[in-house]
Amino acid sequence: MSDETAESTAASHEALLTSPLFWAGYGVLMAVMGTRLPMWSWPPPPDQILLLGFCVLAFPALAQPYVGRPVLAAVRLNHVAIAHRNTLLTGGFVMLVACEKPPAWAAGADALLLAGYLVLTDAITLPPGVLRRTASPAFLLLLVAVIAGATALVALPSSSGAYRPILAAAAGAAALGAALATAFGRAEVRRVGSRGTERRN
Repeated sequence: MSDETAESTAASHEALLTSPLFWAGYGVLMAVMGTRLPMWSWPPPPDQILLLGFCVLAFPALAQPYVGRPVLAAVRLNHVAIAHRNTLLTGGFVMLVACEKPPAWAAGADALLLAGYLVLTDAITLPPGVLRRTASPAFLLLLVAVIAGATALVALPSSSGAYRPILAAAAGAAALGAALATAFGRAEVRRVGSRGTERRN
């Protein structure tokens, strides 16, 4: 791949990750899967419709990555919520998913959505060198192992829990391995602050 092509690809990826429409769409998708819309029985009860409507409004706003400095202007609920909106989204999504046991395909989609959101939001602040390492076979295989382990923990029958400690240990080891796959290498720095004002430590 030529340098111009690589730069063009990197620019298109950066444009996608900074697009509010992309994150709003991701939030809507998380709202749809979190409220179990594909598994609804029709006509749905009013409480399901209300929950879906609330999530479709709230999740796109919460999904927008917070890239500012982790400094609060005031310790007020709205300031804290803005600074930690991405954590609120992932926590709310997990709580919705945990309310009802999903089928295997939905559990896999939920795990993929959650892992994808966490990786993509982190990619915004990763330096190019570290970001390239996330495309390595080791990182991708370990990420697949995390998603598969999380899916199995949710979707497999609960009649026998003998396999659950093994699955939890395997998923934890894969998560640690995925972190280590990108944590070490030549010295890198993370961007600090909002775009346009970031500095390097």
